[in-house]
Parts: sequence; C-alpha cells; structure tokens
Amino acid sequence: MVSTITNPTAPAQLNWSYTPEDLRKLTDKIIEDGKKIDKQIEEIPDDECSFESVIVPIGRKTENEIEIIENNIDFFQHVSPNKDIRDASAECSLKLQEFGIERSMNKKVYQKVAKVIENIKNGKFKAPENPEDKRLLEKIDLDFRRNGLALPDDKLAELKELKKKLTNLSIEFSRCIAEDKTTYVFTKKELDGLAEDFFEDLEKTTKDGEEAFVVDMKYPSYFPILKLAKNENTRKTMMKTYSQRCKPNVDRLREALGLRLKIANMLGYPSHSHFKLETKMAKNPKNVLEFLQGLKEKLQPLAREEIKKLLELKKAEKTELNEPFDNELHDWDFHYYNRMLIEKEYAVKDDEIKQYLPINEVTEEMLGIYEKIFSLKCVEVENPVVWHPDVRQLEIYDKKTNDYMGTVYLDLYPREGKYTHAACFGLASGFDKEDGSHVYPVAAMVANFSKPTSTKPSLLKHNEVTTYYHELGHVFHQICSHTKWSRFHGTNVERDFVEAPSQMLENWCWEPEVLEKLSHHYQDKNKKLPRNLIDSLIKTKNVNAAILNLRQIFFGSVDMKLHTMEKEDKNLDINKIWNDLRKEIVLIENLKDTWGISTFDHIMSGYDSGYYGYLWSEVFSADMYFSKFKPIGILNPEIGEKYRNIILKNGGSKDAMDLLKEFLGREPNNEAFLKSLGIN
Repeated sequence: MVSTITNPTAPAQLNWSYTPEDLRKLTDKIIEDGKKIDKQIEEIPDDECSFESVIVPIGRKTENEIEIIENNIDFFQHVSPNKDIRDASAECSLKLQEFGIERSMNKKVYQKVAKVIENIKNGKFKAPENPEDKRLLEKIDLDFRRNGLALPDDKLAELKELKKKLTNLSIEFSRCIAEDKTTYVFTKKELDGLAEDFFEDLEKTTKDGEEAFVVDMKYPSYFPILKLAKNENTRKTMMKTYSQRCKPNVDRLREALGLRLKIANMLGYPSHSHFKLETKMAKNPKNVLEFLQGLKEKLQPLAREEIKKLLELKKAEKTELNEPFDNELHDWDFHYYNRMLIEKEYAVKDDEIKQYLPINEVTEEMLGIYEKIFSLKCVEVENPVVWHPDVRQLEIYDKKTNDYMGTVYLDLYPREGKYTHAACFGLASGFDKEDGSHVYPVAAMVANFSKPTSTKPSLLKHNEVTTYYHELGHVFHQICSHTKWSRFHGTNVERDFVEAPSQMLENWCWEPEVLEKLSHHYQDKNKKLPRNLIDSLIKTKNVNAAILNLRQIFFGSVDMKLHTMEKEDKNLDINKIWNDLRKEIVLIENLKDTWGISTFDHIMSGYDSGYYGYLWSEVFSADMYFSKFKPIGILNPEIGEKYRNIILKNGGSKDAMDLLKEFLGREPNNEAFLKSLGIN
C-alpha cells in the first residue's frame, strides 16, 4: 500500500507558481548566463584546454544545472490550466530551442573541445579516468562534429542553409496534416453498425434526401468506421478519403530526401541512414535491414494463415448478406474483420472489462507491483503544491536503505489546453554536484484517462492499463537511474532502445496473476475479474499479430529504402515504393489512387531512419522478459533488482547493447519475441 507524507523532500529547483513574466525573465537569464559560459570557454588559451577547464563547465553549467530550469519552463505549455502561462511557456521554449541550436553551432567552443582531445593525445593533459567522464568528452565532441563544426566556414554556412530548408519542409509537412479539414458526408444508413453515441457530436445534414452526417478524418471518426461500418463501400470510401489527404506532402518529402542526402554527404556519410544510425544501438543500415528482413521471413507464413481466417469470416458474412465474395482481404477489410474475430471467438468487450478497473485501485495495485519488483517504497505527499488539483505527488525511496530516490507526479485526467496523449516528462535528471552531493530526479506522467463522474469513478479499458504501465515504466527508468552527468540519466539512451524497458513492463498486463491483482469491481472492491474473462482477454494478445507486426516492418522498410539511397532522384516515384513494399511485406494491397505516405508524419518529425526502432526495442524487451523474468517469477524481486541495477540505474552511461548483454548473460536475439507470437 502507498503510504503518505506531509513534509515532502523539495524536488530540485522546480517551481509551479511562476507567472508568464517570471518565465520570460527566467528565459532571458538562461540565455544571458549561457552566453557568459560560452564566452569564458572561448577565452581559455589553447594550451590550457583540458577536461576540467572545458568539458566540466559544459557538463555542469550548460547541461546539469540548466536542463532542470528549461524543463520547468517548457512543461507549463503541456499542463498549465492557465492559457497565458501556456502561451508564455511555448514562446519561451521556442526561444530556448533557438538559443540551443545557436550554441550547438558555436565553432569557437567546438575548437576548444577539439583542443582538449589534441592536448590529451599529445600527453599535455591526462585523459579522464572515470568511464562516464570519458563518454561525456566523446559525446560532446561527436555532437559538434555531427553538426558540421569540423567543416570549413563556407561549407558550414551552406550546411546551415540546407538545415533551415529542411526544418521549413518538416514544419510545412506536419502543418498540412494538422490543419487538414477533409470531411465526407455519409447517410445514417451508410453508417449502419456504428453506436448511437458516435453521432452525438457530428454535424447533421442531408444527402440524396436522407438524414446524413459530416464526418472528419480524425482518429475518433476514422477507426470506428473501419471497425464497425457494415457497409463495405462505406469503409472503402472512408479509407480512400483519408488516404488522399495532403498530396503536396509527397513533393515535400521528395525534396527533404534530397536535402538529407546532401547534408549526410557533406558530413562524410554515404547516406542519410548511415548518418542517423551512427548514434543508435543498430549502428548501421546493414543491421537494420537484416533485422527487418529476418522478422519478415518468420512472420509471413503466420500472416498468410491469419489472412485465411479473416477471409473465412468475410465469406460467411457475404453469404449471409447475399453479396458477392471476391476472396480477397482488402485494406479496408482488416479492422472490420479483426474486430469481428475478437468478438466472436474471444467474447471480449472493453465495456465489461473496464468495470473491474477503477483508476484509483489500479494505481494503488500497480505502484505496489513496482514497489515489489524493484524494491522501492512509494510515499504519497498530502496536500502537494502542484500545478492543478488533480495532480498527485509521490516520493520514491529504496526499500532496503530508505534512501530518497526521486519524486513522481501523476496528472491523469483531461482538461482544456492540456497535452492530449499519454507521456512521461523527465522534469529533472539526476547528477552529481561539484560538492559531491547528488541531485535526484523528478518525472511526471501525463495522461488523459476518462474523468470520474458523480456516479462512477474513472474506469480504464485494458489497453489504457497497458498504456499506464508503459508510461510508468519510463517514469521509473528516470527514478531508478543514478548517473554522474544529466546527459546520461534515465531515458537518455539510444533512441532505438528507449522504449524497451517500458515495452517489457507491458507484459505484466497480460499475466493472469497481475490482472487479478489489479482488478476491483468499482461497485464491490472485493469482486475480481472473472477467470474466464481474464483467459479470453489474454488470448486476444496475439490476434493477427503477424499482420500487425508486418505493418510495422513495412513502415520501417519504406523509411530505410528512402534513406539508404546514395544518389538523389528528383523524379523518384515515392508512391510506387510505398505501394510495392506494402504488397510485398504485408501481403495486402494499398487502395489505388491514394498516397498514404503523405500523412506518414514520423518520417518528417524525427523518426527518419528510425521507425524500425519500435520493433527493434520490442524484440529486446521480449528477450528480457521471457528469458529472465518469466522463468524465475514475474514478481520476483531478485531478478527485478538485477534489472533495476543494470538496465535502469545506468541510463545512457553505457551502450545499451552492453547493458543488455550484461543482464541477459549473452547476445540478445529475436527468439523470445517470435515464440511469444507462437512462432518456433
């Protein structure tokens, strides 16, 4: 049980009472102080450039101490109930980002970093002995070089222009999607199968003299229609309209590919993928392509069986409706027959299951499981000083030593102006101070679970419980980490590994003993989820998993195909690549006369040469769970502590592959992942 405390440990330098004017003053001070620090470094004589004189001030003053204040300023735009504060936060964050870019392109500071390395090589100064210090020097140098600061001035100026163009294209690409107003008018008859509450907020109209509704292309409209609309032509029309949005984005992407290749070439890399993967766990395109190909070959035989089963459902329905059966699973068929399969064969309904998952009891039990596995103690702060009355504050302690480890905030319900998804925000990274003391981490979980009403508490669907577990996994990665430098703390790991610890913890949500432990009927707390419901739910985990994973491989493969090109093609037929790979990998054709890649936002918002990372990390999360936790006991504190001390504690202070090998006692592989899908 989570205990309570009235006198909390003050989280490092975080303040929730700032006014818009405070945020602006603080931002100006950060920029002013940053310029002073950079000037001090620039003025160090070349023969005095050492780890202590150059790298330590960058690590301490530019990263450790400033990151907390910057995160505090930025966080308000996502959670503050006050619009003026949200706007000021967004404005200040943009200003700080621009200053951060300016600093990352400071050639004079880079030259001093380069002198540190030169002086160490010449024997003038000793190399740092601490492995984390050594890593800090390597990473700071690499960051500057990857920004082009080793280039001659004229080439650096050209690089900056190319990056500016690329940034503008990315903004235009995302804005086109965000501002899209595409709608389609369906009659009530065409939307047969949709629940009555689907129509509540839709604009009413008429079509061919019949009652009709204006439907937008947002997820809350798109997926219910694909899953529930009985009329096949309605589903096809919806998908076609959805996939014909933002056509100008195809040209924007083609131009971006050319710019990315030019930038990579200028920095000495044969392709954009070679550049991007250098700092990832995968290291190079060859490893990613082999990874995707290996999974594809194993998954396709199972996918063919899944398609066959869905076609049987389609045939039975078409026979019953006296409609022609074409013996093909179309793109617009998948979600519909997938939903039908789950309901018919597994009798699982979200509305029934969520009666047993009230949020307060789930939170209590979930934290209890984290406490047990990782040997922690969670203490709730009574009457916390926070940004909104809904927010809960917890202090986390080591169960054995009673040492304070960090602070957690839970902000779980929607409200106007709040961040609309679920995420972990690392508000303060841990680090060692100059006097030898340690600054402890602070993390917030922000979500949008349904609010309690006057008659019912907030009730969670099973997929929301999984999301909760996942995001809390990121939170505890932050809390359990202990590093010297903030840049390596917690989730500051390689981008293709960052999801693995949280994905691993999702597995608990599919275990009978955990589901039973989490569940308490909201009207009778002693009433648990019935075993038959638990068993049915667990069986749905891998329904059509091969098709769904091949879909991820398809996205990753398109991304790699476009970014491993070593020669620019201004007439590149991007849609052909998209359509051909879809058929080849997923075994289901894209709808003709559509351009789905135009709304594939990941490829223009930071996941370029990185989409494979979702599956990459999932494969390793399965290896850790099924190889280590499952055989010994999923709630066993012994293996939990080993995991905490190797994977979580080290953060990014060591290569993720080295941490994995240390935890597993061998090289990781995809066997556990495939076995979990029923593939031997």
